[in-house]
Amino acid sequence: MDLGTDDQLVEQIFQVNQSERAFILRELKEFDLNLVQARALIYIGNHPGLIQKKLAAHIGKQGATTTNILKVLESRAFIIRQVQASNERQKQLYLSPSGQETAARVKQIFIALEQQANSGLSAADQATLLALLQRVQANVEAAE
Repeated sequence: MDLGTDDQLVEQIFQVNQSERAFILRELKEFDLNLVQARALIYIGNHPGLIQKKLAAHIGKQGATTTNILKVLESRAFIIRQVQASNERQKQLYLSPSGQETAARVKQIFIALEQQANSGLSAADQATLLALLQRVQANVEAAE
């Protein structure tokens, strides 16, 4: 898409997103995970005991889709779902030992991407860019 200068910012953000996705997907092939599964794995590792509803909100997926993601992760022995004593309908999510190891390795992919994206930018440039992108995000969300 090329609309000239009317979409310059949006087009650049799109191109950055495409480059990031390509980098991550290339690196995730080793683990046979897609981007959403990888993000779910890392989030569960950072929030042990969380419930599916909170994971769904974080990854931006509907409950049924999140259930399918969790089924795949559970079938591959990356996660463990435990029934809460106080609520038998809710299950808490934890990483298995294999899931912890995989999540740590997957997290390194995201760290490598962060380092690559920030290379050549000063700390001040990084802070400015982050603040500007947060404002852009808020502007887009205000239009929803």
